[in-house]
This record gives sequence, structure tokens and C-alpha cells, in this order.
Amino acid sequence: LAENDTYAFYANPETLAFKVVDLRSGYVWHSNLDEVTEADRLNRTWTAFAQSGVSIDLMYDDATTDRLSITRDGHSLDFNRLPNGFSAELSFPLYGLGLTINVTLEADGVKVEVPSDSIVESMPDDYKFETIHLYPFFGATKGGSVPGYLFIPDGSGSLIRYADSTKASSMFYGRYYGDDLGMISTNLYDYYVNPAYPLALPVLGAIHGVKQHGYLLVLESGAPYARLRAHPAGIITQFNFIYNSFIYNESFFQATNRAGAGVTAIQKETNDFDIVMHYRFLDGDDADYVGMATNYREYLLDNELLRNRTEDNDPMGIRLEFLMGERKRFLFWDVSVPMTTFKQLDAILEDLNANQVKGIQTVLYGWQKLGASATAPTKLSVEPQLGSLKTLASINETLLEQDGALQLYLDPQSALKGIGGYSVRSDLAMSITNKNLLGYNRTKVNYYYHLAQVQKRLVGFSESLSALPNVELALDVIGNTLYSDFKSGNQLNREGAKAAYTEAFASVERPLSFYAPNDYALAYTKNLYDAPLSNSGYLYTTDSVPFMSIALAGYVNLYSTPLNFSSDLTFERLRLVDYQLYPSFMVTHHPTSRILLTYSNWIYSSQYSQWSDKIIDTYAWMADRLEPVKGATIQSRTVPQTGISVITFSNGQTMIVNYTPQPFTWASITVAANDAWVGEIQP
Repeated sequence: LAENDTYAFYANPETLAFKVVDLRSGYVWHSNLDEVTEADRLNRTWTAFAQSGVSIDLMYDDATTDRLSITRDGHSLDFNRLPNGFSAELSFPLYGLGLTINVTLEADGVKVEVPSDSIVESMPDDYKFETIHLYPFFGATKGGSVPGYLFIPDGSGSLIRYADSTKASSMFYGRYYGDDLGMISTNLYDYYVNPAYPLALPVLGAIHGVKQHGYLLVLESGAPYARLRAHPAGIITQFNFIYNSFIYNESFFQATNRAGAGVTAIQKETNDFDIVMHYRFLDGDDADYVGMATNYREYLLDNELLRNRTEDNDPMGIRLEFLMGERKRFLFWDVSVPMTTFKQLDAILEDLNANQVKGIQTVLYGWQKLGASATAPTKLSVEPQLGSLKTLASINETLLEQDGALQLYLDPQSALKGIGGYSVRSDLAMSITNKNLLGYNRTKVNYYYHLAQVQKRLVGFSESLSALPNVELALDVIGNTLYSDFKSGNQLNREGAKAAYTEAFASVERPLSFYAPNDYALAYTKNLYDAPLSNSGYLYTTDSVPFMSIALAGYVNLYSTPLNFSSDLTFERLRLVDYQLYPSFMVTHHPTSRILLTYSNWIYSSQYSQWSDKIIDTYAWMADRLEPVKGATIQSRTVPQTGISVITFSNGQTMIVNYTPQPFTWASITVAANDAWVGEIQP
């Protein structure tokens, strides 16, 4: 159907399957299984699913579902050739369901689209779309017959290496940007369970032979309603495959009385969004997870979704997050518990500067009246016991002279439960079951504001900072939490929320840092805080890799979670230089015994007098190893043996990280035990 300088594109008008020939190597990518044999052990349903370009899960009026596939179920298909691909109108007349899919060849691979206005539900009282599955068996492999792996964006990045069997008992299902609180109402904290990382980057991929063939799939549109599905061989079938499915309708339990009785209902409005995804093919040396990350960075830059926020001449950064104050109950009222006054902050920063700690990203947590567990104001107003705005402005000027920055911690999306400063009736978002959304952050339970309040508490607040002209904002929660809102008069789906948040970020005329943001915040991100160093530890995965760091390092400054809470500081420092992350610490002037009976008791060790030596030593050790590669991008990363990482950079530097208790020699360079080396290796 189409051909360019790199690829040739073929399609099957009956199944909508397509093939792509990579003209650089002659390798052929298949979107479906061409043939199914008895040895594949696929039943009729799985065979149809594997051979159909599109399958759908329909939802009946009683909220039960059934799957329809092109190669098995009655359908109507109008296939039309385009100059660079095809457009097909697919319908299942018996159920009144239809859609249009466009598949076209582009410079880097193949583009697949399903426009929102092509979705047809002509009998919605009886049948609706629940889920659409697009090319689920694209690039599928059988067992361990092909060396390689699947890639999922879990945490820093995860690989699922091909094998004939797996320890897992079910497929991996993951929602991009996490669950939709608008549908589930509540997402509460469990002290005994480490939550999984949300899928912050809407990408997936597969490698067929390391350094041979691979692809990266980038989801341009539709991620808020997409679910990544990864199937290692040995669970249900013998095949390894990975793809995105898209959610159009969900069922939910609607209580009908206070005793808990109720009915299962279906959302009234079908989710409205466009699907746009790109298969971007990798060949030769680019065909590994480093090549995937590099390709993703190129995509972000080409589409202005990532901007260079780093300065090559600046020193290595360090994030110091200061707990300024906290709220504590005394008899019948709340009182402020200062933990770090502005003068104490100034003295700490002066001591660090005297010890050559530069580039300090100084985040003030709990700067507002009554501290960290009080509702942040809509206009600038600090706790009086901390000091004056004049003192704070002076500190900021000093930090700027030292290549640092002063940032106010702000969570404009969350309303702390049981705390004043907002209206429960009029300011909060609501779920589909007419409940206030309930979540948590930093062990505190909170509600979530509707969009108008979020805008007021972010954009409106930023406009009130004239007394601190150069102060920046460190935004928590809003960069990684995306929910639909069913409150009457404020209805907003996740796709609309994503667009509204990015518009709000663009409206803030100050540098922004984000805590663990999703991809749509990256274009506005100066510093990325709490960057993951590992994955969620699923049984499916075999390797944790620095995909996120490789994609973003050199353009965004990435910082670790606070090292106060690490059980092995030496090991953590090695991982940070391996993953190109800068260090972070929580700091207070006073001992944490003052906050034992407050919401901030999770900060169990932070007093500067106890941590100053570790902060100074960590900064010096890491700066020696990271400043030579600051602003450079990662070109390759190999693991020649367990416990050793070798990384090459775009500026010609090589880094060798030795996690082992013995010295290691590479290319005539000997690296001491539990140490890292960076420099140029002569050929």
C-alpha cells in the first residue's frame, strides 16, 4: 500500500492486519498471527483475537461483557486505500457498534488512529463499547524462541525477558496515570503495602534480538483511558505480546440505601477521546532499551513536549526539602510547631555554601500558617513564627547567586480532610457515585478540588507572589494525579483534565518543579523530584532499567527521593550516579521529636546537626562523578557482569559503576569496590 525510504507497508483488507518491512535490514514486523497451528494451543476465541486487527468488548445493559473479533463475528467492513495506508469503517450491525480506523505509514514507522467522532453506538440502551483492542499481537513472539524482551514503563523502566514460562499467574494490566478516582471514589493509604508506581509515560515496546530489531509504541492521544496489557508466555498462551486497550464505558456499584444495598450501573456518557499511537521502529545498535529511551526523547523534543531546562555550566544540583512548620493540637485549638525558621534556614544554607555545596534547590514544605498539615492559602501568607517575607526574599537572592533556587512546596489539587480553608459542598470534585474523591499524600488523607479551584490555587496563587519575584514552585500531586469529575456543573473527563492542567502549567510565569510527574507535565518541568530508582517488583519483570533517566537526563534535572530514609547510603549513591539522578534530603533545624504527634511523623530523622556531614560528603562524592557528564545524554549502557554498569555519554565520557565488594577492571581502568569512575577511555 505504501513505501518510503525506510519502510514498506502492506495490509490485509479482510482482517485489517498489516506488515511492515524495515528496508534497512529486511526484517518484517507482523501486526497479527498469520497462521495458527494445533501446537499453538489457542482456542477459537484466542485465535480470532490473535488474527484480528481490531477486537472489541461490548457491554450489555446488565453490565456483562462479550468479545467480538473481525475474524470470528459478523461484521461489516469498508476498506479504503489512502496514499500512505488505509482507512476502514468497521461495524458490528447486530449490536449497532462501529468505528473508523486509520493506519498510515510515516517517516519513523506506522501511525494508528481511531477518531472519537467515528465511534457509533446506535443502540446504547442495549449495547455499548466497553473496550477496544488494537493490534494486540503486534510483534508477538513464541516462548523463548526469540532472544529479547517486552518493555513496560513501570517505575524507572521494566523488562520482561522472553522465556517459555513465567512465575506470574495472570497478565499485567496497568492504567496510564493510575486509576481514575472519578470512577472508584477512594484510593486510601495502606501502611503495610508499598503502592505500585503509576505508568507515568504512555509508551511500551519490544525487542527481537538485542541490537537487532525493536519498536517503541508512543501513545500520542488516548492515554487517560488506555490500559497497557503485557502477556508473558506461559500464562494463558505460549506467546509474548504487549499492547494498549482503550476504555469507553465502565460499570460501577451504585448504593441505593445506607445499609449498603445497591445495583450495578453503567456510566451514562461514553468516554470521548481520540486514539493516536505511533509504532516507531528500531534497527541495529538502536534496538535495545537505551535506543527506545533515545527514540522517545526525540519524539518528545520533536513535538515540543520536552524542553531543555538544564545549564551545562551550572554545578550539580541537590534538593534540600525543609520542613518549616507543622500543626499540632493543644487542648481545643491548633498551634504552630516551627521546625525551621527563616533565620535557621539561612544559617544552614550558609554552612553548606562554606562547604562547597552549590546548586541547592531549596524546597520549603509547611511554609503556610500552621504548617504542612494546614490548607495552603490562595494568596501568599506565611506562618508568622517562621519570620518575614523580607528575610525570605534575601535568602532567595543569595541562593540565586550560588546557582540555587528557592521553591515553595504547593499541592493545589488536594484538600486535607477535616481541615478548614475550603467548602466541602462547593469546592470539591465528585465521583460517578456522588461521593467526594478520597486519596492520600504523605500519609495525610485528602479530598480533591474541582478544576476551577485547582486553577485558583495554582495560577491565582502564583500571581500573588510579587513579594518574592524570583521564587519558584514545587508542585506535588497535580503532576501525577488525573481524575474525572462528575460534579454537576463541573463535569470533566480525564482527557479534558489533562488539557486543562497543561494549560494551567503554561499560565504560571515561574519555573516549576514536579514530584514524579506524568508525561504531560514534562514540557513545564525544570526539576523532576522523587524520580524512581527501580520498578514495582512485579513477578512478570526480570530487569529494572533506567529508561526514564536515559530519556530525560540532559534536559530535565532528575532528583532522588530523600536519602534520609535509605538503609544503605553507599549503595543508594551508586544507584544515583548509575541512573543520573541528583541527591535529595529532608532537613529540619529542630529534632523530629517535636513532630512525633503530628501528620509529619513520617519524617523520622532530618535534623541538620545530625545530617550535615552526610549531605556534604554525598554532594562532594556525587559531584565528582556527575558534573563531568552534566548536560550530556546517555549513548549506551551495558552490564558486563552482575554488579557492574558501564555507561557512555554524548560528550565522550564513560562511567563505570562497581556495586561489588571487589575492585573491577575495565579497559585498563580499575574501579575500587563500591565506587564509580568517570572519564575518557582511550581507544
